Amino acid sequence: MAGITKTHPKVADIIGELRAWGKEVTMLAVDFNVDADGSTLAMEAALNQISRYGNIVMAGAVYGTGQQIDLIIEGDLAGSDYVSADGTVTGTVAQAMAEDLINLGTVDGVNFATGTPAVTIKSTLQFA
Repeated sequence: MAGITKTHPKVADIIGELRAWGKEVTMLAVDFNVDADGSTLAMEAALNQISRYGNIVMAGAVYGTGQQIDLIIEGDLAGSDYVSADGTVTGTVAQAMAEDLINLGTVDGVNFATGTPAVTIKSTLQFA
């Protein structure tokens, strides 16, 4: 007779540590500095630029008058050797991503170049 084999650790074993994922992730706070959530095309373009650096695992709701979003993407994005899509910025992933967002220009009426996008690598999740 076939049996069931338990493959996941008990909840008590994973308190303080998530063993089921098994990959490095990076939490980001992205501030577009323009109201981007009024356009699906603009948000899609921005998220596509961000996903150049890793698969987006989770995206939070847009907040701050449509200007900010929190993301979790795959990979350990430490270091300072990231290059923006146009090759003009080499630095941290935050610097390269910010340049990529500026270089989107105007997408469906949202001009990313008018603001000063900022990307911050977070070490903890913050809930308001």
